[in-house]
Amino acid sequence: MSRIKTAIIGCGRDANNMHGPILLKHPEFEVVGTFDICREAAEKMADMFCAAGHNCKAYETREELLASDVEYCVVLTDSHVHTEVCAACLRAGKHVLVTKPWAVGIEDAEFIIKEAKEAKKKFGVELMVFLPQNWGTNLSTIKEIIASGEIGQVYQIRRRASTFGKRYDWQIYKKFGGGYLYNWGPHLLGQVLDLVNEPIVKVCAEKKQVIMDGDCEDMFYAMLKTKSGIIINCEHGIMVDKLPHWIIQGSKGTIFITNDVIDVHKISHPGPIDPQVYRNPVKDDNETYKLPGAYNGDRYAIYTHIADVIRGECSYRIPLTLPRNLTILLDAIHQSADTDEIVRIPEEVWNKAL
Repeated sequence: MSRIKTAIIGCGRDANNMHGPILLKHPEFEVVGTFDICREAAEKMADMFCAAGHNCKAYETREELLASDVEYCVVLTDSHVHTEVCAACLRAGKHVLVTKPWAVGIEDAEFIIKEAKEAKKKFGVELMVFLPQNWGTNLSTIKEIIASGEIGQVYQIRRRASTFGKRYDWQIYKKFGGGYLYNWGPHLLGQVLDLVNEPIVKVCAEKKQVIMDGDCEDMFYAMLKTKSGIIINCEHGIMVDKLPHWIIQGSKGTIFITNDVIDVHKISHPGPIDPQVYRNPVKDDNETYKLPGAYNGDRYAIYTHIADVIRGECSYRIPLTLPRNLTILLDAIHQSADTDEIVRIPEEVWNKAL
C-alpha cells in the first residue's frame, strides 16, 4: 500500500518538535511538501525529510503546494490564520489535520465546518482537529473509574496546569490568536468536555497577565456548571507546579492525578451510626499507581488512527461537535472575564448537528 502523500504548512516549533519527528518515522506517511511564510524554515524542514528518505520539496507558495498531488495537509500555522488555511486545503480536495485552536471564535468555527461539509461531499476528505490530550490515559482511566461507580456520583471536577516558564513568541499577542486560554484551554477544557459529555450552561471566569510580555493573558480561571449541575474548575496558573492536575470529586470518593500518578480514594462509612458524635468513622480504601501508556496521549498512535481515517477505514475519533462546543466555551470564558459578568450559554447551541 502506498504511503499517504503529506504536506506540512507552518514549519515552526510544533512542526519541528511534535509532528515532524512522528512523520519522519511513521511508515504510513511520506512528507512530499512543506510551506511556510518564512522560506528558510520550509527549506530546512524539507531538507530534514529528504535526508530521512522522503521525496520532499519546499514550495514557494501555498497555492503551488495545493495544486500538487498532496493528499493530506498538516496545518501548524499561527492560530489566527487556521481557518483561512484549512479552507484553502479543503477546497483543493485535501484531508486536513489542524492544531488547536482550530478556530478563533464561533464565527470562524461555523465557517470551517461549512467548508468541511462541502469538501467531504465533493471530495470525500476529512477535517480533523488535533487534540492529543483527549487520547490520554489520564482521561480514559478517569472514565473507567467513574463508570464503575467506585467513587459514586461525580459532583465536581478540577482540571489545572501551571508554569513559571515564559514565552517570547507570537503566542503572547492577540493579533495572532495568542494567549493561554487559546493555547492551553483546548487541552484542558477539551478533556473536560469529553468527560462530562453534556452542555455547559453557566460560566464565571477571570483572566490575567502575570509574567508574560505582549498583550495576552497568561493565566485564566473558569468556574463552569453543566446541565446536570456538575461544577467544573479549570485553570492555567502562573505558579510552581505542585498541585494535582486532576481532582474528581464524587459522593463516594475522590480521584487525584499528578502527571502519570493516579491516587484513588474509595470511601465507605462502617456502622453502626452514632448520632451523638461530631462525625462518624470513615474508611478510606486508597490505591495509588502509575497510569498505563501515554497519559497525555500517544502521538504516534494518533497518526496511525489518522491514516486509517484517510484510507476510509474508520471515522475520526473526535467529531467536529466537540471542537465546536469547545469554541463556544472558550468564547464564553473570554466574555465572562472581559465583562466581569456571569455568562449563561443556551442549551440549544450545544451539540448542533453537523
